[in-house]
Amino acid sequence: MSDILKMFVPMLLCAVTCVLLGLTAIPLLRARMTGRFEPRIGSRFKTDGSEPVMGGAVLVLAFALWYFPLSLTGDISRSSNIQDSRAGLILAGIYVIAVTAVGIAEDRLRHFLARPAGVSKLFKQLLIYTLSLSLTLGLTAFSSSSTEVLLPFHLGYIEFGVLYYPLTALVMTLAVNLSKLLFCFGGDTSGSVGGLSELTGAVSLLSVSVCCRIVYSYAGQIFADCAAAACIGMLFWTLAPSKLITGESGSLCIGAMLSAAVLLTKLEFLFLLTSVPQIIDLAGGAFCFARGRKAYRDTGAIPPRSLHRALLDKGRGSYTVLLIFLLPALAGAALSLIFAYYAGAFVIRI
Repeated sequence: MSDILKMFVPMLLCAVTCVLLGLTAIPLLRARMTGRFEPRIGSRFKTDGSEPVMGGAVLVLAFALWYFPLSLTGDISRSSNIQDSRAGLILAGIYVIAVTAVGIAEDRLRHFLARPAGVSKLFKQLLIYTLSLSLTLGLTAFSSSSTEVLLPFHLGYIEFGVLYYPLTALVMTLAVNLSKLLFCFGGDTSGSVGGLSELTGAVSLLSVSVCCRIVYSYAGQIFADCAAAACIGMLFWTLAPSKLITGESGSLCIGAMLSAAVLLTKLEFLFLLTSVPQIIDLAGGAFCFARGRKAYRDTGAIPPRSLHRALLDKGRGSYTVLLIFLLPALAGAALSLIFAYYAGAFVIRI
């Protein structure tokens, strides 16, 4: 219980820091968009169309302000995870900042400089993949990393050898992009739901934190706790009506947080389990697109390419959509905990 309380206080402070940073960042970002600096944010429950798009900048700053001090001072001596090291924690934090910077550049080009093309898609994906590969190799350099992956259903471990690094980086890149889909699909932000990325991200990160505790990965727990707290703090500003829009920077930041947190646990199967809401959003969107393509073509409207956009088109409110997506997020969290208990029992039997 004392360990839980020790992390609760920093998590609370991190969430509060995110709220306070929004008070400063929103007027500054809004001034870049409108050309007028107005220090008062106005009513939290009203929007006027001047809400800025760069939530990732606030999210990553709140995360970094508490994460890096904790990564240097937190107790990881009792950890039994072979990937736990302070250098690895620092690398994971740098990875999140670097991926978020890619999103910030995209938001700046699209929404502040009025360049709809944004960053080249191929260049962006190559950059995210390179950063993911660098983190995977970096953790190996600073710890006794294994290239084995534990499978469910008593299938045991599978040894990937040198292929572990490029394949893991590829999975991380896919996970980051899946997280982005909860905010927008193909750059279309018209159907975004305020707080959806942060809510599902917070639930998944909290489940990873508990998984870390189950498998005695205290370094991973520090990372996941700080990331989850930052997401919870962002909800104050991004829940509808949003005063600060998540943007590509925020969605990429959350995806990077999830990817790095799972990598630190050394339970790679969690990449799939923590992506349950995103997979359902993508699959549901594909089904709605295929089923209603003719109807949308007749009206000249753009068919939805995500489940949350389809729900909005059917008249569901933002908070109804949040509740709908909370269910698969909780299901993915429950499956993650089951897998973590299975992993602990499997290692003990070996």
